[in-house]
Amino acid sequence: MLGKTCPHCKERVKKDALVCRYCGRELELNNERKHNLNYPNWIFAGFAGLAAGAALALVFGYWKERRRWQEDITDYSVGEEFDNEEF
Repeated sequence: MLGKTCPHCKERVKKDALVCRYCGRELELNNERKHNLNYPNWIFAGFAGLAAGAALALVFGYWKERRRWQEDITDYSVGEEFDNEEF
């Protein structure tokens, strides 16, 4: 049998109890906590996650492109020999 928690002493009591057997205080009839899904918070968290994912994708793409630029620069500058006669 599932019970409920006394709001005063935090002990578990029977679901249909009117008085807590530990502290002797009266209990409310509907003391069970209702799971309240706060949709605006979930929506905000979802958009924040999408924004973070998009930012991460942009940073990764920029980093990958920058490495390619650096490889292109080193390909042209390394190993070239200059003719002294042309200058």
